[in-house]
Amino acid sequence: MKLSSVKHFIAVISFLTLHFYAFGQDSVQVRRGGTGNIDGSVSHTGLNRRFSADSTRMGNDSLRNDLRKVNLTFLSNIRTASMAEFVAQLNERSNSYAATSGNSAKDSVATIKNAISEEIKQLRSIKGSIANYSGSLSSTQDQIRGIISRYAISASNHARAYQYLNNAQLRLAAKMDSLESINRTIDELIIKDQRHLNRLDLIPETKAAAKKADVAPGKNSIWKANTTSISKDVLLDNIRSNYSNNKSIDKYVNRTDWASRILLIVLGLAYSYWIVRVAYILKQNDPEHKLAIDAIVGKTIILLLTLLPFVNFFTPSFILQASQLVIMLIFMYLLRHKMTGQQRKIALILIIFYLLDVFVNMIVSDDLFLRIICIGFNLIALGLVSYTKRRIKNPESPGYISNFIYVVFAVLNITAITLNVIGHVEHSRSFSIACAVGLVQSFTLQYFADMIRADVRYQFKKDRLVSGFWMRFNEQRTLAIITDILRIVCVLLAIIVLANNLQFIDRLLELSETFFGKVRSIGSISFTLGNLVVAVLLLLVANWFQKNISLIVLGGEDGQLNQAYNQKMTLFPLFRLAIILIGFFMAISALGMSLDKLTVVIGALSVGIGLGMQNIINNFVSGIILVFDKPFRVGDQIELADKKGRVKEIGIRASVLKTADGADVIIPNGDLLSGRVVNWTLSQEYSKASFVLHIDRKADLDQAKQWINDAMTASPYFVKERDSGISVQDISEEMIYLSVSCWVNFAANVSSFKNDVLIILYKQFEEKELKFYSILSPKNN
Repeated sequence: MKLSSVKHFIAVISFLTLHFYAFGQDSVQVRRGGTGNIDGSVSHTGLNRRFSADSTRMGNDSLRNDLRKVNLTFLSNIRTASMAEFVAQLNERSNSYAATSGNSAKDSVATIKNAISEEIKQLRSIKGSIANYSGSLSSTQDQIRGIISRYAISASNHARAYQYLNNAQLRLAAKMDSLESINRTIDELIIKDQRHLNRLDLIPETKAAAKKADVAPGKNSIWKANTTSISKDVLLDNIRSNYSNNKSIDKYVNRTDWASRILLIVLGLAYSYWIVRVAYILKQNDPEHKLAIDAIVGKTIILLLTLLPFVNFFTPSFILQASQLVIMLIFMYLLRHKMTGQQRKIALILIIFYLLDVFVNMIVSDDLFLRIICIGFNLIALGLVSYTKRRIKNPESPGYISNFIYVVFAVLNITAITLNVIGHVEHSRSFSIACAVGLVQSFTLQYFADMIRADVRYQFKKDRLVSGFWMRFNEQRTLAIITDILRIVCVLLAIIVLANNLQFIDRLLELSETFFGKVRSIGSISFTLGNLVVAVLLLLVANWFQKNISLIVLGGEDGQLNQAYNQKMTLFPLFRLAIILIGFFMAISALGMSLDKLTVVIGALSVGIGLGMQNIINNFVSGIILVFDKPFRVGDQIELADKKGRVKEIGIRASVLKTADGADVIIPNGDLLSGRVVNWTLSQEYSKASFVLHIDRKADLDQAKQWINDAMTASPYFVKERDSGISVQDISEEMIYLSVSCWVNFAANVSSFKNDVLIILYKQFEEKELKFYSILSPKNN
């Protein structure tokens, strides 16, 4: 093991030891004191209890709520003593570098330079953590100042609140002073380490030793690349060097939480049980259905390896490369009977190329010949993907490459070639591996999504045979929801794998945490984007649950309630309202918004209603009920009073109805909710058409019925699968009155259907010189 690795290992162990020692001391103090903190001050919980009574006596509920928001528990996570101790150890190491001179061994000088560079990286990382801590401390200080200013808190009034806030400010100031002191020490230490590097760079032998040891490979452009001979030892050294630059497997194994691994294993076992149970029931009812053990095992392995990056975002490139290869091989095996000869050939070439590409990028170095080989593989990859895209054009076929994936793959390959040419071999290698892994992953994720959707279809097929729970839901809508969820999961997996291969997963997670965790304010309301996302998800889940609670509890079929719903639905509107309210308040709590502010808004609305906003509030609330209850949807054919047409838009205050003559009728939501609305397409698209025909008594009745049936069948709007009828309604001296009823495919097509039938019958009766009349049934007037 190199000296730099040993020193780095000792430094990390020392930092972690101090960190956990400080944590243990804090825990002991908390257990001993109960209400004491690590600096001897009174804890947040104890003070809350103490000044709660004081605030109650003052009758100031608002002050008490604001004081509860002053949370200082995060101060215990800022281990300034551990950080200072760790920086002091780095300072001692930096002092030892002063003894290094031109008389030192060449390898030793190069090793020390690497250690100094690594130390500077660690110091800058600590500075980033200090910046985050300082931001949190400043935000809390502003919050305390705002409370003091808002309620004019002083020692004479609100004594206990003043004491608590004063102690909190002292604690915050002490932490900020400690962090500022550590930050200054780090700045001085970075300057000192940089001076050591500059001094060592002046040693000519150091430069030669660094070049010989290939400490910083790939810094020369391709026209200045080395042309040394390539041997077995050189290739093995390149593999070791490239492997050491990646996150090692042992570090990944030791850092991954076992709870995440166990959860993934449990998920895999549950998935395996699910598909086995579905396949077993299908095989009992359908002997042709296959219960293949190899398919069940293969699909379970695909699920586990596909979701593996979620276990730990910091996944070594080697594990990602191996898992994608295994998934691809299983994928080829499971689809061996569905793939054409050309698809199997392309898949085999892709796997061979993938192996070669990964191997070449593992042995690449600053050598000219190896760099040319890598560029050649990048060009071959572009050609292979272009050939596959031209040959496989069906999006449903295995191996299909979408335009987006093709563009991303081309950009990554071109970037890898450019970096190789200008001398950044290490970055070029990362981009090349990301290209290869990303291409294979695009195929495996497509199969993974298709596999889950196929299993859901089998579940619906099984439930249709045994009248299972899933029969309550509409298959197409369920598959659409699952497809959207799978699309989000696949995008996240692709981003994680790409970030790991390009070695910027740490920076990506840091930016994500900053983006979603940064406190933002709108007026006096503070929130984070992460909390906003959680709130939106809670509202979506509550909305879905309140819409489907009837199906879940009462039962139904294909998204429609059963016939016993009317006898059991008495309390369900209350349940749905309760679900909506619970989801709303949970979303408000997730945002971090105080409920007292919501109370103020509701009170203001109450005053507005009392001052004459009844109609506006009525339409607004009606719009919300219409959105959730959905008595009609956009596109439905409805009828209200004398207005009949298609729903064009459902707004918050009013909705728009488009009539048959092209007019847009704006109807307040209150009228739609309180009026008697006829929805012709609520439960089905079909509509019944009825009209009366007068035919001559001289006509043959059976022949006339046949003419009517032929005329209805000839219309494109006629629904053949549903019942139709022709009956004698009345008979006069000259005419026979026939009542005709049938189904058309949409309510708006009733007039068009009748037009087609009457024209055909008119011509038929005219040819036979028979009398023929038509009048509308009173029901359709």
